[in-house]
Amino acid sequence: MCMSSLQNYLEANGILLCNQNPDIPALEDAGCTWQDVTELIDQHKLFYSKVFRKRTTYLSPEAYYLLKAVRPPKPLTPPADRIFSLLGNGSIAEADFLKQVCDLSPREYRNGFDFLLQNLYITAMANGTVLNESWSTFQYGTAQAWEELSPSPPQCGDAKVRLWELLRPTVPERCFRSLIR
Repeated sequence: MCMSSLQNYLEANGILLCNQNPDIPALEDAGCTWQDVTELIDQHKLFYSKVFRKRTTYLSPEAYYLLKAVRPPKPLTPPADRIFSLLGNGSIAEADFLKQVCDLSPREYRNGFDFLLQNLYITAMANGTVLNESWSTFQYGTAQAWEELSPSPPQCGDAKVRLWELLRPTVPERCFRSLIR
């Protein structure tokens, strides 16, 4: 599959996981590759997160904006706030660099970083260091910085209804309810 096929898949279904899961399709279920993902991340046409059960979750721009409108924002934890502040003013950085400069214990860092990904505060902005043909690091930035470079938010009346319409073909109702909390 090529990057445009992945983009078409996400535009039609809104969500895809990195790894196999019995509830929501994963990259290989859609015939996609890591290279497809990294190309869309570089073009800001895919929002990288951990919104579904703390698993790597790829969202279309439309799904991201709708989910953001529907989910109540959670206040930043102190470790998350520390990491988030390093990404202010449109800065981007690899996770290892953030870990080195944030002055948090490894556990505090991991919890803070994961919180930011789970709650749509940060995302992958660009491919980082290529580790092998099917894995690389990312350069992370704030969701706000991503929004400035991504497609515009969709115009719709009821975001929750539209999100369910988008995700319904691939996301069971119980998973949808969990996703929007």
